[in-house]
Amino acid sequence: MTIQALGKVTKVRGALLFVEELEAEIRFYRDVIGLQLLYRTPRFARFDATQGTSLALTIGGTASAEPKDYRRGGVVPEVIVDSLARALERFEAAGVRREEIVQTAWGRYCFAFDPEGNPLQFYESAFVRPDIEPEGRVVGTAD
Repeated sequence: MTIQALGKVTKVRGALLFVEELEAEIRFYRDVIGLQLLYRTPRFARFDATQGTSLALTIGGTASAEPKDYRRGGVVPEVIVDSLARALERFEAAGVRREEIVQTAWGRYCFAFDPEGNPLQFYESAFVRPDIEPEGRVVGTAD
C-alpha cells in the first residue's frame, strides 16, 4: 500500500500578524483581547484562539499611528465574541480605536485596531450555535 500526499487542506490553523513592537502587542492581545499566551520567543508569540485555532505575532511588521486600511487588501482576523457589548466596554476602558457597529440579519460586528493599527473584526452571531441550541433559534426571539 502506498500513502499518497494530495496537498489537501486539512485545517486553517489561524492567523499570523507581522508586528513591530512584540512586547506591546503581546500585552494588548493577552490583557485587552483576553487571549491566552501559549508560548513566545524573542521574535514570536502564539495565542490560543480557542477550538484548535491560534493567533500568532511575529517581528517584521511596521506599526502605524493610524488604523491600517483593511479595505485595500490584506487579511483581517475575525474574532468571535459572545457579547460584543462587553468586548467594546473593555476596548473603551483600554482606549482601543474602533469603527461603528454594523448590524446585519446574521449578527453584528465592528472593526477594532491593535496598538500598531492592525485591524481585527469582532463578531457576535445573531444565531445560537446548533451544537449548543439544537433548535437553532435566533438569539433574543421568543419561543
